[in-house]
Amino acid sequence: MMQYDYSATHDSWLCQAMETKDKAKSLDGWRDRYEKIDRNLKFDQFGFTPKLDDLRHFPSLSFMLHVPFKQRKPYLSKDDRAFHLLDNPVRKDKVFQTPMVAPTSWKGSLRAALWQLEHKEDNEQIIRLFGNEREEEDHKKLKSGRLYFYPSFFDNVDKDKQLEVINPHDRQKGTSKRGPIQIECVPIGATGQLVILYVPFWTVEKTQVTEEERKKEVADDLELVAAGVEAMLTVYGFGAKTSSGFGVADVKGKGELAIRADLPALNEPEIKQSEPELPRYLIAHGQLHPDFQSSDGSLKSEAEYLKGRLGKKEKQLYDKAEKWWEREGRQLAKATTQEPVPEPEPPPPKSSVSDREFNSFESLVTTATELAQQLGGGSNA
Repeated sequence: MMQYDYSATHDSWLCQAMETKDKAKSLDGWRDRYEKIDRNLKFDQFGFTPKLDDLRHFPSLSFMLHVPFKQRKPYLSKDDRAFHLLDNPVRKDKVFQTPMVAPTSWKGSLRAALWQLEHKEDNEQIIRLFGNEREEEDHKKLKSGRLYFYPSFFDNVDKDKQLEVINPHDRQKGTSKRGPIQIECVPIGATGQLVILYVPFWTVEKTQVTEEERKKEVADDLELVAAGVEAMLTVYGFGAKTSSGFGVADVKGKGELAIRADLPALNEPEIKQSEPELPRYLIAHGQLHPDFQSSDGSLKSEAEYLKGRLGKKEKQLYDKAEKWWEREGRQLAKATTQEPVPEPEPPPPKSSVSDREFNSFESLVTTATELAQQLGGGSNA
């Protein structure tokens, strides 16, 4: 802010830009001076949002939702900085100057979408997810919500398309009220990722709740969150001017939904590779069949093996065993006698996180329903 105050009184370019009627012409210069963005910046390296593997450290039945999205309509918001070239700048991170959606904005947008789906403020499930309204004065009724939202930083933002122009009209006269208004936006095609974490906790009054009741409660919450996210991103929008169609998006790429619970039916079955059939002269990989093995572990002589055996096939089988012995069996036998066979390491403990992927909002809702049914709850349980 001090930088802006100093520039406003000492920078002739800024003084001229602020007095210009068409401020869009000065927007590139403003960005070069005050909002320079590193296009190669990767926010993943900062760890602003948790990974699915982090669910292992959360309480049982916690779940996490990752929704990569692409703007179908521009996203509008209001930045909280006091000084800007435009009257309506989009919200940006103060350090990186990257357009973003704040966690509080996500929370409000999802709550508004669920309100449109007839889940009002006094609904027990809404209070469980989002907490009490600010107007609640009875401290005994205050509850913290189970949903945690993380910031979303936009990528692939075309700076040449970051201005929207609206022209409010007088409803009675049908004429323009104040002329066109320039609004900075995140344009169509920009990408981001919505990350929501759900951590269940039970109040003192509910310490005697059974495990089945807990799972039923989480299952219901999971289905409602998925339905709310679909409605928010596809119908009701997020950000400002949503009633005019702004702020809707599509799933871009692969989304993920994971829950801290062992649900083997949801995990893809492991494909066991068929082991190659062993030749008749071996009983295991690298180990001779007793019929071919002498007392010292080496290959019997041809005479010893063929004693009491007749036929051309037996001779051919011994020839194969002899070739194998010369090729690799002798060296394997020496290594076995010289070095003890190490005991196999115990397999790593299985992760208690079950995850599913989706590529559309419809499949997100379907996936959430399947997870809810596996928990023993859900609308179809």
